[in-house]
Amino acid sequence: MKVNWTKVYTTSNSIQAELIKARLSEDDIPVAFVNKQDSMHLHLNMQFGVELFVAKENAFKTVQIIEKMDFDE
Repeated sequence: MKVNWTKVYTTSNSIQAELIKARLSEDDIPVAFVNKQDSMHLHLNMQFGVELFVAKENAFKTVQIIEKMDFDE
């Protein structure tokens, strides 16, 4: 079965991305990460972040869950 992934969230905070992944796993929503952060050039990490992708059929529910999460920035 082919999965059509769609980007639902981007953050420069990899810990925040892991928290979102853990929360989504509670609802059995698979998440794929694309980490564009550079470990050698930390000053670039605010420009490039971690992108979270889910299957298109889970996108709406995922965005609702993420919006309800409280991240103190």
